[in-house]
Amino acid sequence: MSGIEAAKKLYNTCRDMDIEETMELVLNAETEEEGEFFSLLSDFILQRKQREVIAQKEF
Repeated sequence: MSGIEAAKKLYNTCRDMDIEETMELVLNAETEEEGEFFSLLSDFILQRKQREVIAQKEF
């Protein structure tokens, strides 16, 4: 599997995670760099959820 294919698979796996799962990843990261990666993932998921709420005018 190429790096591009792996990244696309990672995206499809992670895009529907909930914020609690990503926060658990951040808190249990084994390295600072891993924590930063999971933090970015958490930010992405939170921003996506915020866009959905705004689009539905549920705020």
